[in-house]
This record gives sequence, C-alpha cells and structure tokens, in this order.
Amino acid sequence: MKKMLKAISIVAVIALLVGVLAFSLVACDGKKTDLRFAAPDGTPALAMLRLASQGQSLGGKSVEYDVVSPNNIAQEMTSGKADIVIMPVNAGATQIVKNGVDYKLISIAVEGSLYLVGHKEADAQGNIPDITIDDIRGKRIACIGWQGVPGLVFRYVMNWYKEQYNIEMITTGPPTNDQVFVEDVADGSEAVQRYNGHQVDFIVVGEPAATAQKANAANDLNAEMNMQTEYAKACGEQGVDDYPQAGLFVKTSLTQDKQFMHDLFAALDANEDWIEANADKVTAEAEKIGSTSKFPAPAILRCALDCSDLDQEDVDEIIAFLNNVAPALKWTENKDKLFALGLAE
Repeated sequence: MKKMLKAISIVAVIALLVGVLAFSLVACDGKKTDLRFAAPDGTPALAMLRLASQGQSLGGKSVEYDVVSPNNIAQEMTSGKADIVIMPVNAGATQIVKNGVDYKLISIAVEGSLYLVGHKEADAQGNIPDITIDDIRGKRIACIGWQGVPGLVFRYVMNWYKEQYNIEMITTGPPTNDQVFVEDVADGSEAVQRYNGHQVDFIVVGEPAATAQKANAANDLNAEMNMQTEYAKACGEQGVDDYPQAGLFVKTSLTQDKQFMHDLFAALDANEDWIEANADKVTAEAEKIGSTSKFPAPAILRCALDCSDLDQEDVDEIIAFLNNVAPALKWTENKDKLFALGLAE
C-alpha cells in the first residue's frame, strides 16, 4: 500500500513538473518578441517585407511582424496592440489629433498609387488612350476605401471636376450625362466583380491591383486615369505632384530610442532597395509573411514605396493634404502632436 502511495506521489510530482514546464515554455514563448509591427495586406505590407521575412531585430529589440486585414488595421493603433503600424495617413492622424493616441507619424510608407481603370478602344496607331473626364460622364464607378485615402482623393478630384467641368458626383443612380455615379466597395476584388458583372463602367483601385487587373485576361480592363495626376491638377497652385497614402506610425516612447529609430530607417531603406532589385521575387516573398496580394513586376515602382525620414517640407505637404481632404480637424495647430522629425540620424 505504501509502495502504491509512493508511486502515485511520484507520478503526481512528475505531472506537476510537466505542467510547470509547459506553462514556463508558453510564458517564454509569449515574451519572445519585444515589439509588434503591423501592416495591412497589399502595398503597405511591402514596406516591411524583408524585415518580416527575415525576422529582423531593430535596436536590439526582437520584433513580431504581422500582415492584417485592412479592415482591422485601425484597431492596431486604437488598442495600442502594435508598437509600429502602417495605416492610411488620414486615419492614423485622426487617431492622434482627435482621440489622443500616443503615436507619432514618422514617415510616409506609401505615396499615392491610385488609378481609375476601365476599357477603351485602341486608336489608329494601336495605342490605348488614357481615360479622360469625358469618358466618365454619365457612367458608374466603383471606388475602394471610401472613408480612407482612396475615397478622399477621389472625392476631392470630383469636387474639382464639378467646378471646372460641371460634372457632379452622385451616390444614388442612375446618372445623367452631367453626373457620375460612384459606389463604395470593400476592396479591389469586389470592384472587379462589379465591373465584370456590368454593374459599373470603371473601377478605382490602388496598386498592385490596377496593373494586375489590366493584365488579367478574364476581363477587358486596359486603360487608366492616373489619380495622382488628377489630384495635382485639383491642387492647382499648391504645386504638389503626389499625396501621402499610408503612414508609418510608432509609439511616442519609441521615438526616444535613437538606436532603434536608426536601425528601423536603415532596414526600411534596405528593404526598398531589395524590392526594386528583385521585382520578380516580391510575390513569393510576400507569401512568406502571410500576404495574399500578387505583385506583378511592372507594378512594383508604381506601388510608390517611400519610407524616408520626414523633414519640414514633408510635414507641410502632409498638412496641406489633410486640410484638402479632411478639413474638419485643426491639423496645422496640432503639428507638434502629430509628427516626429529627424529620427533616422
């Protein structure tokens, strides 16, 4: 009986030790990284591509990299879950200025890469002309990101068209010849479905979707309007030739870590160089980090990666953009709250 009790006790002790060991391993695993870097799938995820695929540490800190759904990226900042996050400039800036989240905008990860895509017949020389304002009169358009940068830019341009060309944007159809009907869609895939279903005549999508869909034999999309060019026209004397699409935001405390910031910008710069030199390998590399997007080689430069340290000229351009597309907030008065400069040195 005593031997049996002793045996039972030994088994119990072993079970307890196994349990403690398992808990310890889980606890250690849960602390395996110091920081979290999140980016939405698509072009923004390219900005951290090689950092994520190589599991790169920064400033002596280990980093967990996550590609998340664009619909969930705002939660990374509002919850404070991500220490570094790439998200639409207007959305991140609004969280800082309006809601007081403790982050700084330190770089523009992606400049403008938005296109209105449709079909046009070739001219006498066999060339496909660009889409013009006359092509979209009386037509239906599906636009991604209605509350984000794509929708804000498109609405800004359409308001300018109304002033210049007397063409009005409407959101309930059908349109007359002096109108354009625009509907919000969740993403590029839904926009293409709407187009192939003959429910819209044009789609507004970003890269790499614009290039990928023009090369897709399953549809007849072959022509485009460059929305960066149209935005510059609408800005007039401001002299801009682009706009900030996705910003790189970091927790304010991280901006005080000089070694971390130096390493971050060096890694972002090396990542951009690798992407430009290995355009044919980008899709395979993106798959490694959980991205489902396809990146045709011709789309890479049009994805407009930036990731450079901000200077005062950049700040002025970003403030001008925010004042143009989201004038409700006092952006100029909140510059110090919004930006951190000179962090790459």
